[in-house]
Amino acid sequence: MNSLIAYDDMILMWAAVAIIVGVAVSMERKWKWAARIGATVLCIFFGLILANLRVIPFTSPVYAATSGILLPLGIPMLLFKSDIRRIIKEAGQKLIVYNIVAITAFAFALLIPVIWSNVAGIREYAAVQVGGFVGGTVNVISLSQVFALSEDFLIGITIAGNFFVGMMIMFFNFMYKTKFFKRTFRYGADEEDMNEVESGKKDLSQIDMASIIQSLAVAFLIFGASTILTRHVNGLEGISFVTRQLFGNNFIVMTIITTIAATAFPNFLGNLKGSTEIGTLFMTAWFLTLGAGANINVIISQGLLVLAAYLGVFALACTVIFTIGKILNWRIENMMVAIDACIGGPPTVAALCATMRWNKLIVPGILVALYGVIIGNFVGILVGNIWGALPFIG
Repeated sequence: MNSLIAYDDMILMWAAVAIIVGVAVSMERKWKWAARIGATVLCIFFGLILANLRVIPFTSPVYAATSGILLPLGIPMLLFKSDIRRIIKEAGQKLIVYNIVAITAFAFALLIPVIWSNVAGIREYAAVQVGGFVGGTVNVISLSQVFALSEDFLIGITIAGNFFVGMMIMFFNFMYKTKFFKRTFRYGADEEDMNEVESGKKDLSQIDMASIIQSLAVAFLIFGASTILTRHVNGLEGISFVTRQLFGNNFIVMTIITTIAATAFPNFLGNLKGSTEIGTLFMTAWFLTLGAGANINVIISQGLLVLAAYLGVFALACTVIFTIGKILNWRIENMMVAIDACIGGPPTVAALCATMRWNKLIVPGILVALYGVIIGNFVGILVGNIWGALPFIG
């Protein structure tokens, strides 16, 4: 049965994508319940429902253009503020805690193919999921282009992951207010955080046209340079499989180039207003196209596995961090922010700090989370190679 909008009707298809994404973003900003779900998950659901109601097609050249152009442009835009020097300088104790959480997540990811040994594609899932544990959605997307992860698994990670992160914030809020935690752990903000906020106050000036054009221009430049490099690497003979994974994949190379550029030119890239918003918009549009071609029953079954994996790594990370933190007298706020930054990624750190009213920790928390985005791909590739995950062939 044909859909209301034909798969090759480019004008109407682009209009549908723009309208659906616009509605999802508007809902996220207008209603609290929608903000908790997030525009990304809303777009997945809209894609699922509208495709199954035959309003939009299951496949379309527009979907291919979204994954082939918009998504690769969005990835570097989300990393323009990844200045490694600033992260190391301002993250403080939270960076130490974060690395311990990342090591814990890595160890748990190695166990995933053992725990769920009978699940098809579990090795690929473990490789991609550890990238999500360490860096968030950006790494999940990048690693899904390195390993042959099914789209149903990818959507399951997105939906179940967002749901779990919301639950994690609520759980931390409850834990923080209990008498047991108040008696057991050290409370209060660090002196260093006072300075961090001053050095990282958000520029509230309006996004200007020049910044938008410059952001797109730099993103296209990075996209083009990485495409040239990956084509050259993939054309070489006799190079190792790991080298081909690191330097023969556009998404990984773009992460490397953008991080180097953000560190070398922090005043330029870090001050491009609107780059994060545009990058998020492009990524949201891509998730809509994923939802349009997904299998609902498979997503539900994969989502339950993903929830169990998130719960496992969260429980292990809390046990390790709170034990070490008690011994070393770490502040509970730093521990919670670092755990959230690792498992949830940059956007959820701001949500946690806003919920808990830890305004002084927003900037250092986001910096630590950006550090996770930088290293997440490499951790995922390591896990994938340990388990012999199948490569993505596009």
